[in-house]
Amino acid sequence: MPDGAGRSFTFLEQAARDDLIGLGSQLKWLRELKESGASIFKERGLPNRSDEYWRYTQLNKLIEIDFQLSKESPFVGSKQLSQGVSGGLSTYRIVLVNGCLRKDLCSIENLPKGVLIAGLNAAISSVPSRLEKKLGKNIDLENMPMAALNTAFLKEGVIILVDNDIVIDKPIELISITMPNKYPTMSQPRFLIDLGENAKATLIESHIGNTEIPYFNNVVSEVTIGEGAGLDHYKLQEEGLAAVHISTIALRLQRQSLYRGFILQSGGLIGRTEASAVLDGSESDCRFDGVYLGSRNQLLDTTTSIKHVATNCKSRQVFKGVLDGSAHGVFQGKTHVTIGAQKTDGYQLSRALMLSPDAEITTKPELEIYADDVKCSHGATSGDLDADSLFYLKSRGLSPDVARRVLVEAFLNESLSEIKLNEIFEGFTNHVRGWLNSKTKQSAVG
Repeated sequence: MPDGAGRSFTFLEQAARDDLIGLGSQLKWLRELKESGASIFKERGLPNRSDEYWRYTQLNKLIEIDFQLSKESPFVGSKQLSQGVSGGLSTYRIVLVNGCLRKDLCSIENLPKGVLIAGLNAAISSVPSRLEKKLGKNIDLENMPMAALNTAFLKEGVIILVDNDIVIDKPIELISITMPNKYPTMSQPRFLIDLGENAKATLIESHIGNTEIPYFNNVVSEVTIGEGAGLDHYKLQEEGLAAVHISTIALRLQRQSLYRGFILQSGGLIGRTEASAVLDGSESDCRFDGVYLGSRNQLLDTTTSIKHVATNCKSRQVFKGVLDGSAHGVFQGKTHVTIGAQKTDGYQLSRALMLSPDAEITTKPELEIYADDVKCSHGATSGDLDADSLFYLKSRGLSPDVARRVLVEAFLNESLSEIKLNEIFEGFTNHVRGWLNSKTKQSAVG
């Protein structure tokens, strides 16, 4: 019996029922892809402590609660949409509510020629042969059980296809909102982003929860960046405090391509981002940075794997966390350098700041190197606020709460400064300040 006392079969029964009415079920390649995900998840079940990269993040909530696919998409107003982090930016906007695409809330008119932004169902109908070449190609289903589950449900999601030499004139904004429902809901959205040669784009992704009722979001993103192309990708995870948010990002970079990703996590009872990247072309550059803010009994997990295959490639990972209450932060980062990947430059840093004696951090940095001409390093530190710095600020007239906020902001600024888009930098910085204003007064430090 797979882990979860039969829960895997309950999930898969829903996927099978949904597939009977799903668009694309008549396509052989799509049906086989879904069946592959279902077969692997049926065999593996939910990940547990025997899975090396899931050892610190248990999904018992998914066993205890009878999550059902949402069939309702309630009203959403401007207040909910404004909870994203795009600020006053003009964007091409696509919106999911309770996992379902809401065309009435989208704004994707007048797209540049050579750009397709559409819901998964519409793309399956309009460009099935193009999707066949891309969908499921970056995901290692055998080693990603939650991605296998998502693949079994493959129906809702967003497709972004950009042709060669296209520079998109404004950011693409993807907002996923979960609203109150009669029962605990789940969604299994799939995002596919494919940039052709020399294409350039910015993607702003927000996951927002407006309910205290438990729900489960299992998101999978496949990203392919063509030769000479570049993607800036910013993500906010601010789910409801009873939610389970699992996000799998699978990247593939071609020659001289660039990916700059930044994630801010502060929501959910459990929030996990699993990012894997394959640097497949020489002189490619992958940067994946982030900040996580945990309190109460939250568990926030960032697990990364960057595989250097080609020569002269760079990767950089800087993650900083602030933990209050009895929150638990997890960072597992692996840099893998294959035999032929000479001239690799890989850097990895994890730092955590503990605002409570009950907070916990688990770090597991890894370097696996099979080439001899490389420059790779990693580091991990954790601790509480520096007592001397705190005393100095208080001696200059700052209250204890203000002094703590100043030190925490300074600690996080190294990561936040990696954000190149000013409006997003300000939005993320304001989010951090709002979190600090509500949490540092409860801190036992000082």
